[in-house]
Amino acid sequence: KAVTEAVEARLAGNTALTINARRGRFKLARPRLGDGEDDPPRAGDTPLGKLIRRRLPKADLADVLIDVDNETDFVRHLLGKGGGGRTAVGIKRRNVLAALLACGCNLGPERMAAATPGTTAHEIAEAADWLLTEDALKAAVIELVNYASRLPLSQIWGLGSTASSDGMRFHVPANILSADYSPLLADRGVTLMRHTLDNYLQLHGKPVPCRLREALFSLDGLIEHDTELDPRVLYTDTHGSTEVVMAAGHLLGFSLEPRIADLGDQTLYKIDREAAYPGLDPILTGTVKTHLIGPAWDGVVRLVASMRARTASPSLILHRLGSYARQNSLHQALAEIGRVRKTVFVLRFLDDARYRRHIGRELNKGERSHVLSRFLFFGKEGAVRGRTFQDQVNTFSCLAVLHNAVVVWNTLRISEVVAQLRAEGHVITDEDLARTSPLLHAHINPFGQYRFDLERMRRA
Repeated sequence: KAVTEAVEARLAGNTALTINARRGRFKLARPRLGDGEDDPPRAGDTPLGKLIRRRLPKADLADVLIDVDNETDFVRHLLGKGGGGRTAVGIKRRNVLAALLACGCNLGPERMAAATPGTTAHEIAEAADWLLTEDALKAAVIELVNYASRLPLSQIWGLGSTASSDGMRFHVPANILSADYSPLLADRGVTLMRHTLDNYLQLHGKPVPCRLREALFSLDGLIEHDTELDPRVLYTDTHGSTEVVMAAGHLLGFSLEPRIADLGDQTLYKIDREAAYPGLDPILTGTVKTHLIGPAWDGVVRLVASMRARTASPSLILHRLGSYARQNSLHQALAEIGRVRKTVFVLRFLDDARYRRHIGRELNKGERSHVLSRFLFFGKEGAVRGRTFQDQVNTFSCLAVLHNAVVVWNTLRISEVVAQLRAEGHVITDEDLARTSPLLHAHINPFGQYRFDLERMRRA
């Protein structure tokens, strides 16, 4: 009620919002260049970004991993148990890094061994099978996220208090049973559901079927990440949120804030039908059925407690609730709570241009991080060929480690470049740095080395 009254009071000054009282619809004007609502330039296209990009040292991806491991010792989580001399430990570490590249870059042991002198495909496959487990890879991701989030430059980009979720779709061979048809791919595929922090680190990722709506999995990353951070706000696109998910997120202590494509088609609700808002009444066409919430409240509390205790994942619980032929009382109660949350969000979205810009910027961080992951996942034309769900989990977990390792390495190198620029007399503010990004990758070589022996070449 308080939000509705505040938006109603400012309605006359909101030139971006048009309400058609006769049709009961509203329209939000698209932002124009120069009115302050345009998205800022990409991080690498700002003057400071271009200067940083020119000064970043070139490096092979293997060297990036070695440098980051020397800083963080994240590989210790992947070495498993067992002793050995210094040489044995060094060889084991090398094999783990080679296996990490083989899986995370989608190369496979054979091609990785061909590009890695002194290492056999058997050694790489053995390290991948026995050491790159789901728990070990998650521990490595946590190590990298915790380390990077403490860096001063990373905290300028974001404090880890918000995240965005979005799905990346990958082609898979037709004979893999864990895949299904994706209209976006026009082929069979699998979706990698990713949660990206406001400092560009990948917080969580898991493969999910393309046929299921991404909203079911939006809360999983916030519950299951196990890092030091505690993001409380999650930005999503249209497919990443529903009324039921918004309700569950709110009861768990999270705020889901989606960028809704069909915003004008959304039904907005009143709790009290008798309350009058002359300006907003034409679009407040629904009424929350509060009588459905009270009788089911104890069950809703138990449901949310199960999610919080991780007795079952939010995606599993919400999928089961929504799969009944007739909606049960818990689903109906969550839907009514979600309608309140959605109405509050949409009204705030319509009322505040700065809020709209902020949501767009945070979602763009997640979408641009996909570019880095696509760059790293170049093998086999980017198609996922793991035949089991666990194979896909491990592949995407390796990709998350590589993604975060590159972000950590870039953050350290950018900090060094900024220190050099300041020593040379350049004035660089935190506002300037906030518009840079650790997702730059043109200076990183993920490919193997090609050797051309001049002695074997013809002279004429």
